[in-house]
Amino acid sequence: MAKRNSPNDFKAADDLSRLSEIVVDKRGGKRASARGGRRNRHYEKQFLDNAVKTGLYRQSDD
Repeated sequence: MAKRNSPNDFKAADDLSRLSEIVVDKRGGKRASARGGRRNRHYEKQFLDNAVKTGLYRQSDD
């Protein structure tokens, strides 16, 4: 099975703007599209949470 992307792969905040390009279901041909979509959303959320926790991305206080 292909390895998923790791949240540690992001080194700069600019990488977060390309999140939908980076996080892809590597088992697309073997997984139902609804399940693959849920899985991608889960990993996108993990990447964003990790970026905030590690200080890679700071939310503004608007």
